[in-house]
This record gives sequence, structure tokens and C-alpha cells, in this order.
Amino acid sequence: MKSLKQTTILMSALFFTGEAWAQDASSFVSPEGQCRGDLYETIDSFERSGNSVTVRKQQLKSGPLAPQPMTNTFLEPFTPVKCYAAENGLVLVLAEEGGNNCGWVPRNALLGGGSNAQGGVLSRGLACPTLKPLAVQQFCERGDTLGAADPLCDGFRTQDGSFAENPIETKFLTWNSEAESNDRMSVPLYDVPSKGSRLDHDLSVFSVFKVWDMMLNDEDELFYLIGPDQKTVEGWVREDAGTIWFSRLTTFFAENSKAAILTAPPGTSNAEPLAKAPATLAEMLNDKRDFDKYPVLLDKRSEDKRLATSQDAHAEVAFIGSRCGSGQLCAESSGQSIGDQLSLLDQVDVLFVLDATKSMDTYFPIIAEEVSAIALDRASTTNRFGAVMYGDFLRRSAKGLDDPMQIKTAVDLTEIYLGDEFEDLLSEPLFLDDPLDDKPEAAFAAVYQAIKSADWRDGSLRIVIHLADHKDRGNAPQGVIDLLKDEKVLYLPIAVRGEFLGEINEDFVKQSQDLLDRTMQDGVRMGLEQTLVTYDPASPQSGEEAQVSIRQSLRGATEIQDVISQQIANILLTGSQGTVAESNRYPPGYSELTDAARKLFGIDLDDVSASAEARTLAAKGFVALPSSGASDSWDFHAAISQREVKRLADQFDILCKSMHDTTAQSDLSNALREVIQILTGDFLTKDNERFFAYFDNRDNIPLVSRTILGEGILDLGQDLNSFASSARQKVEKYRLEACRTKKLLNLIDSDFKVDRPWENGPDGKGDLFWDASRDEYIDLKARKFVWTNTGIGGVVTIYLPLTYLPRPYDEIIH
Repeated sequence: MKSLKQTTILMSALFFTGEAWAQDASSFVSPEGQCRGDLYETIDSFERSGNSVTVRKQQLKSGPLAPQPMTNTFLEPFTPVKCYAAENGLVLVLAEEGGNNCGWVPRNALLGGGSNAQGGVLSRGLACPTLKPLAVQQFCERGDTLGAADPLCDGFRTQDGSFAENPIETKFLTWNSEAESNDRMSVPLYDVPSKGSRLDHDLSVFSVFKVWDMMLNDEDELFYLIGPDQKTVEGWVREDAGTIWFSRLTTFFAENSKAAILTAPPGTSNAEPLAKAPATLAEMLNDKRDFDKYPVLLDKRSEDKRLATSQDAHAEVAFIGSRCGSGQLCAESSGQSIGDQLSLLDQVDVLFVLDATKSMDTYFPIIAEEVSAIALDRASTTNRFGAVMYGDFLRRSAKGLDDPMQIKTAVDLTEIYLGDEFEDLLSEPLFLDDPLDDKPEAAFAAVYQAIKSADWRDGSLRIVIHLADHKDRGNAPQGVIDLLKDEKVLYLPIAVRGEFLGEINEDFVKQSQDLLDRTMQDGVRMGLEQTLVTYDPASPQSGEEAQVSIRQSLRGATEIQDVISQQIANILLTGSQGTVAESNRYPPGYSELTDAARKLFGIDLDDVSASAEARTLAAKGFVALPSSGASDSWDFHAAISQREVKRLADQFDILCKSMHDTTAQSDLSNALREVIQILTGDFLTKDNERFFAYFDNRDNIPLVSRTILGEGILDLGQDLNSFASSARQKVEKYRLEACRTKKLLNLIDSDFKVDRPWENGPDGKGDLFWDASRDEYIDLKARKFVWTNTGIGGVVTIYLPLTYLPRPYDEIIH
């Protein structure tokens, strides 16, 4: 009797003619639901016809025809996929995560493929139209259709009842104001809009996501489909698991602020203090790293927003804090030790220890390319990366861990700023001449020497990723185990195929597993549960298969920091272990590292259980503000991405260099338009007449947007339009302000900060100085500063102080 696998292949073959694999996407067949080797090259050669994500766990069908069988391969819910063809109600897809799984799925298994999903039935001639998160206008219109429009949408409704065009992406801030007392650090996630379909992993609170869809279930419960970026969907959350957030404006207590966050709008009888400024406010503002700010949800400073109410001018904010007694909340977690431990989780040193012998000649370029790409992806984070290459001992009598050997540091542990720090690794010569002329290598001596010589940061989470094909001459000496423990290093071995020699390869897997087993502390391995093997010993491996497998293992190894940080934060702030499911993104074995990290940081569950009364939580709060102008009690910031910092710096560079050029008005207008769109998310027409009307009639600009822009940018836009002689006299002052902002943005991008972001004048108070010979500002006293705040999914936010943007002309001349 034939096996199911044999039957699948035979039945699939009935629909082939000519070459081994179909060359047309509409007749493509994947017998096992996995694209490897030639099959991967074939599907990858097809023209893509959109992209989507799965909305449920879905079994792959081998082909589009009814007799063609189902495979044994499944795609997990919310797997991003590339689409290639649509036939008979099915779509040909290739998974972008979790391995190269491919095959045919029903249209309604994809986001945008069902009548109730975003975008309706698939259309526009694409197999699955490229979908995007909902813009504010789309979100409000969809809510209206469902009879569940968010109150924030009222501010965008026009006189005829429709919603004004607004391309700002709808954002969802997760929080726990409605959470049970034992579930303060997580938000339940569901695979369909139903409380009975909870997934086995949750989301962390206080993270910002994009909204992809919204739906009412049969119980009239509203759910949002959310994800961290432009192509990733995490799942469905209940409406009360957070709050919708449209603006990019955020705020926090200003220096010496005595203001309070109120329980209700100021001026009303229920306005009582909800939260006070942290006692350590001065230390927070002068620290070496930034912290999350409060999103401004509603701006009610304008009188027309408060008509027929007793409310004073104010803003509604999403407050994040913790209990501090007397029925109040504080803007910090109690317990300095916990705060210190949490901050350490953002300091990760990753050292790659790479077998660079002749047997790795074919594989090393793949590894070097992937390592370089990963380092670049994590650029401008608090991660540091380094790489050590090794070969063998220099003489046959060598046995000691410190004995001379072929080893070199290709890249010192370093933060990635420019993106070219790992370029040398790509061209670094291998150790092709083996002094001992045999197949085993000095693998564990290399790990030992690499750890000893590395410039680890104090208190950092330290990870060694060891990639090799061939064994050492014996198991790791005890000195390697002791050093791993003493230096608090997590060991992540990854076995690659290289020159495959059976037992020689197999013994490296056994030896590295033995090392892992011997790192046990109280039943917890200080590394992976098992050595990751990136190949099948029973079958050859193509270059493409090797690259995919190595890439997945490496990315899991470097990005697992996000999972570890979330779990350790949960332990510290809730006193409970919690769970993190194996993601489709990571190979098996990575989630067990949480216990190892907890051991390395010396976190005892019994010791932190008493901190439950200080659990962090969120609530809506209200802050009193002047009806116009700056506030002495609150500082404002624009929440933008790292990429947008670079884009802003580029646009202000154009303004800095070209503002005095009367022939460059078009370039200046385009630069200013780009600046405003980045800061506010507002779409600005390319019609210059209408564009400058934006500045001439400022009542058309929402106050929240005017706050982000500041009067300096608004004045600049108005005067650039006129170029009258009086305005031209201001141009040089405006230009210097653009140059100042460019300099400050470049400092942010390089993880530096000045405390007094203005020019050094006669009173000597500023930290910037205008160098006329170089036509640019230089910093006199910049200090190292971590601007990035990384949430789940690797979403990085930078809080740009609005004081960094151009100031009004009247303020400049004084």
C-alpha cells in the first residue's frame, strides 16, 4: 500500500506535462506544500501578484484543480505571504516566515479575501491586492458602517456626515486599564474575533500597533485586527484592550513641573488628581536613555472643542504609570532595582564565533552576508554586534584553551550606526591552510578565547552565536563552561552543513549539545535547549535552502532579545512567569531562553512577587494646558520612527543649504511639504497655491498639528511664499534654524544629545556653535544618549522634542 506522501506525489504528477515542475503560476503544483531547491526557484521566478496574510490556520492544497490533494503542511494564522495566481477560488502563495511553505489556499483564508474583511472581495486584477493598515478616514468610515464609530472620529466628520480625507494611519495603543489584577502586563490576542479563540501568546501592554481591520462578532463585541508594521499582522484584540490613537503628539512632565494628571477634564467637578510627577523626575530627564511619553489622544484647547461645557483648556492623554499609595498613581515603577534590571534588557551584546576553515569555503559567504544584513537591520538600537573567525591550533601538541591558534576578530563589538561596520567580514580571508591537516577544528578553544577577549558591557545581556560544521577533537573542557557562567553568556550553537563528512558533522552537534547540557543551573540551560541544525543529514542542500535555513536561525538568535525582554519585564512587574509561545518566526528552542536570562540577571520569582502592588497600568487622564502657546508644566514631542529621523534630517539639509537661493523655491517647498507630512501625517497637495494656503489660514490647521509644527515652521512656510524684501531679510535667520534642526537630528541618528539645543551666545548657555567657515553648527558638549524605545515586533519609536524644530522668528532675534 502506498504511503500518503507517495500518493500525493503520484496524483500531483497527473497534472504535469513537460518539465518536472510547472512553469506557469496558474498551474503550479507543490506536492508536499514546501518549496525547496528547483521548486523554490520556479515559484520565485513568477511575477508577484500582491501580498497578504493568513487569517486562520490553513492547510495547503497541492494544486488548483479539484482532484489535486491537500498536503500535510499548514500555515499558521497571520503568516505573511506572497501571492502569485488565483484559480478556482484558490490563491497560490509562498510563506515569508516559518520556512518556504507554498501551495494553494482559499481566498477567504487571506486578509482581504472575504466579504467582511478589509477591502472586500479580492479585485483589481491581483491574486491578492496589496493591503495596507487603515488610514483614519477608512477606519472612521468602517466604524460608521458597523455602527461602532470611535468618538475620536467626530473630530473628522464634515457637515454632510462624511469623514474628511486624512491619510494618517490609525494606531492602537495596548494597555491594561480594563485588565484583571493578575494580568497587568499582557493583552489577550485572538485568531478570530471571539473571546473563545484566544491564542497561546499575548501582546505586551504599552505598545503601538497599526490597525488593519475591525469587526463586530455575533455578540456585538468589537475587535480590531492589529500588527506592528506595514506587512505583519499579530491577531485580533478586543476594543477595550487599548485605545485608538490618531496623532503623533506626545507629552511628559516638564522639568520642575508641579502639575498633575487629572481623572476628568479640568474645570469639572470630577477632576481629581490621578497621578503626580515622579519623585525622580530630574534623574529621568538627565538619564542616558529616553523613556516612553504619554500619547495625546484628544486636544481640547480650542474653545470650539469645549462649547456648552465647563471644561477648561486641556488634552486627554494615555497615562502609563504604577500604583504608589493613597489612591494615586506615579509616573514610574516603584523599586529602583527593578527599573535598573529592566533597562539592562535593552543592552544586548551579540558575538558571532564563526568557523572560517576550508570546509566552510562555500558556506561562509552565506553566513557573512546574513550576519551583515542582521546587524544592519538592528542599526541604531542599543544592540552591539561583533564577529570572530577561527581555524585550528598552530601545532599538534596544543591542547589548552589558551594555546596559540588561528583566530582573529573581524569586527569588534560595536553599535551599528552607518550600516557598513560589517562590510569587512564579507571580504575577510578564511583560514584555508590547516596547520594540522585534518578535519576537526579548535572550536571550543575559539569560543573560550573569543569570550575572554570580547569588550563586553557591564550588565549587558551577552549572547555567543557559534556557527560551525565540523567537530572539535573532544568535548568542551570545563574551562569553557566556567567562563560562560562567570561572564554570564548565553550559548547558541548553530550547525551548518559545510563540507559534509557524516560523523565529523554529527559529532559537532553532539559536542555542542554536551556543552549546553553542562551549563545547567537549577535545571535551566544557559543557552538553547538543543543545538540548531540547519540541514538534513540524509539529503543534499542547495545554496538557496542553506541560505533560508541559516537566515532563520540567525534572525531567531539575534531577535529573541525582544521576546526575552518582554518576558523578564513581565516577571519583574507582575511577579509571575507568564508564557511566550513559539512564534512561526523562530526555529524551535528559542523561547526557553527566558529562563536562562532570568538566571543570569539573578531574578528570583519569590523575591519579585511582593512587587505586585506596584504593577504598571494605564488609564486615560487629563492635563490642563494654556489655550494657546507653550506650557511651563508639559513638554511636547513627536513620536516618529528611526527612518523618519533620517528623512527629516535630509529635508532640513536641503532647507539649510538652499534657503538663500531664490531659484530653489520648488526644492524648498517640496522639502517643507515632506517635513510636515513626516511630523503630522497630514497629506499636503502638490498644488503650491493650495499648499501655501495651509500656512496663510492657520485656522484650517488642527491645534494638535500646529503644536507639532510650532510657529517657526508655519512662519517659514508663509514667508517662503512671499519672498518680499521684508521676508527676505528673515531668510538667513530661518536658514540657520533649519541648520540647527539638521544638526540636532543628526545627533539623534548617532545616539547623541545636547542638553541645551541652541547656539552658544555671549552668555555661554548653549551647546551649539555656528562655524561660518564650515557653514554648519558644531556641538560643544554632546553626550551619549539612547533615543530609541523598542516595543514588541521590533517597532522602534523616537520622541523628537519639539524644541528641536525651527523656532519662530521673534524668538530667534531675541
